Amino acid sequence: MKTNLLKLLYAQEIDLEIDRLLKSKKEYPGQMENLKNEIIELDKTIKGIENSITENKKNRMMIEEEIVAEREILAKKEKRLIETKTNKEYNAVQHEIEGARERIDNLETEDLELMTELDNLEPEKEELRKKYETTIKENNSRIKEIKKKFDSNESDIAGLEKKSEEIIKDVDKRELSVYTRLRKGKNGIAVATVDQKKFSCRGCFKQLPPQKVLEVRRSQKMIFCESCGRVLVWDSREEKEGRDKG
Repeated sequence: MKTNLLKLLYAQEIDLEIDRLLKSKKEYPGQMENLKNEIIELDKTIKGIENSITENKKNRMMIEEEIVAEREILAKKEKRLIETKTNKEYNAVQHEIEGARERIDNLETEDLELMTELDNLEPEKEELRKKYETTIKENNSRIKEIKKKFDSNESDIAGLEKKSEEIIKDVDKRELSVYTRLRKGKNGIAVATVDQKKFSCRGCFKQLPPQKVLEVRRSQKMIFCESCGRVLVWDSREEKEGRDKG
């Protein structure tokens, strides 16, 4: 019995490592997807800025054309002002001139705002472009590493499963059934060792009665923790380690 209980403990150590590898294996695709999405989002942001720059230049060109047209109109009105013959006509033309000058001022202000916006957009685009190139290089490298780990996990898991099967091949079917059932309901930990200094269950840290500690140490049958329900095992490796230190 003692040998079987220790085998279950050793098998559990391997099975927990398999659990860890399986969890990593599930997480790897998501990690790779996040790295790819980071590149895609940066590319979208750069394209958005490039569209803003194109739209900005287009609007500035239209405004500059309007300014030219308004200045031509202003020049004609100023010439017409000189040719006016009555005060009424003079005042009317003067009002039109003021309106033309106001429109030109407004257009020039709008053009200046667009110019300022462009002065900010261009450096922002260049900065993002550098970040994009760096991100592509770094993320593709990380994706390659994760892919390598993902592929490596396959063979590692297979090797550990074979090792675990080899350990438990001679364990009694009833004991193995208890181990399997508890593993499913106890977060993968069916077997808990006894803390040989505190005499407590390492599964739930509950103090154990002296008689139960003695029974676990004898290892003549399966002993369960009354608190967490796990199988209690006296780890002889820990006991040997304690003697070696002493």
